[in-house]
Amino acid sequence: MKVLVIRHSLAVDPYDAPSDELRWLTDEGRRRMRAVSEELLRHLRPTVLFTSPLTRAVQTAEIFASVAAFDGPVIVHPPLAAEYGTTAQALSVLERVGDAATVVLVSHAPKVRVLAGHLCGEPRMPSFRTAGSCLVEDGEFRWMLDPEPLRLRTDLDGD
Repeated sequence: MKVLVIRHSLAVDPYDAPSDELRWLTDEGRRRMRAVSEELLRHLRPTVLFTSPLTRAVQTAEIFASVAAFDGPVIVHPPLAAEYGTTAQALSVLERVGDAATVVLVSHAPKVRVLAGHLCGEPRMPSFRTAGSCLVEDGEFRWMLDPEPLRLRTDLDGD
């Protein structure tokens, strides 16, 4: 199984939204996520896509799905939001998919680090910038995509 963990893209300042849950992506965040999606799709094709219910994560997942021409559902999974569940609850969706699946999980900091670290057995994962991602395949770290500059990292050194 391949699991791609994505941190949501750039969102409006918390003071500009009625609540944290309702923060939406900025224009720059949308542009960045389209560019990141195009790069990610050079390396994988999703078979299932889960997202946190927070607005910025849903918008990130929808942009990724659109660029991927993904025709499956974007499934909201509340435990992917830091406030709504544990790591085990967030990863419970993996029990629903087959071993050949390429699963996308859209979440938030710091949970993205915890999810990726748990999936590949790494106690210390580097930070994820907004729109950053990490691919774990069959329990092994493969790479991280740093959105700025847009490049793959195959090591876990440094933040």
